[in-house]
Amino acid sequence: MENKHVRILLVEDDPDDVWVMRNLLGDRWDGPFELIHVELLSDAVKRCMEDPFDVVLLDLALPDSQGMETFFAVHARAGGVPIVVLSAYDDEQTAIKAVQAGAQDYLVKGQVDDNALVRSIRYAIERSRRRHAEEELRDTSEEFRAAQEIQQRLFPVEAPTLEGFDIAGAIYPATATAGDYFDYIPMLDQCMGIVLGDVSSHGMGPALLMSETRACLRTLAQAYFDVGDILTRANRVLVADTADFHFITLAMARLDPRTRSMVYASAGQRGYLLHGGGEVTVLDSTSVPLGVHKETIVPTAPPITLQPGELVTFFTDGVFEAESPGRVRFGVQRALDVIRAECDQPARAIVDALYQEITGFTRHQPQRDDITIVIIKCNAGVSPA
Repeated sequence: MENKHVRILLVEDDPDDVWVMRNLLGDRWDGPFELIHVELLSDAVKRCMEDPFDVVLLDLALPDSQGMETFFAVHARAGGVPIVVLSAYDDEQTAIKAVQAGAQDYLVKGQVDDNALVRSIRYAIERSRRRHAEEELRDTSEEFRAAQEIQQRLFPVEAPTLEGFDIAGAIYPATATAGDYFDYIPMLDQCMGIVLGDVSSHGMGPALLMSETRACLRTLAQAYFDVGDILTRANRVLVADTADFHFITLAMARLDPRTRSMVYASAGQRGYLLHGGGEVTVLDSTSVPLGVHKETIVPTAPPITLQPGELVTFFTDGVFEAESPGRVRFGVQRALDVIRAECDQPARAIVDALYQEITGFTRHQPQRDDITIVIIKCNAGVSPA
């Protein structure tokens, strides 16, 4: 990297700090570099969209933007260019938030010397290049293509036919393999199990854990009726195979077509019941996620008798955490509004409409997380026993 011409965008409105940064780089950088300076967030966004840079040095306090919103705006338009945050304050909480949001480093002006500045820039560039190289390898390798094909066979090809219900689901992976999961599982006594889950993070590791979860639930569903009991037993198996910081949020519903009723159990995964009049009942989680504690017991929520025209939906956090270019989240309420507006359509059309609304909202930016949606419509034609 020493011999490569490096382009650095400095976003800073204080002339004294600009002078300091130029001199620190001039004293220590041992290769060709170009420092481009702008004072406003609007100018920084424009330059990021028009010109290629190797790294951005970003002051969070600008005349036209303050705090983390400054970072979010640049990060959304920098096209993966690494960002090193500059601040006049030694604020540990802001530093943690910045790094968690995607910043490569957090430097305090007045406390950084030439060695620290150059080291931070070099590390940021190298980490970014390594990440891009790994992503390209992951998405183009034969192994990952084979894994993708295998995983795709694990997802339902078509929705089940169940008297009194119209059911649809879909998964839209963020990468070649997904950590999200949905399934339709035939259960004892002519009932149908509907499952939606999300393994923390995404990629190959979560995809393997998702596959294990699917196999575990399908096996247990052939021996046990109660969905809470099934999830409790599954947790005992999965907790031994989940590494630190990996867990599974998952909901399992059991539909009985004879009584038009539903019971569900949920390990950290919310659902929503949309009534005919437009009101919404939140189907809250009944326990912590799977894979966290071996002793976790997942209770089953009370039975719900569904009325014609009512609709149940489960979706993963890739739906409501999807962001516009301005870093505005899609949100749960927006998702429910779309579903409500399309409630007279078939379940499959509702799933498609919601995903299309999300992609339009994000302006077709690359997905950051898997998106999975399940819709269960209660139709007329069967009366509860």
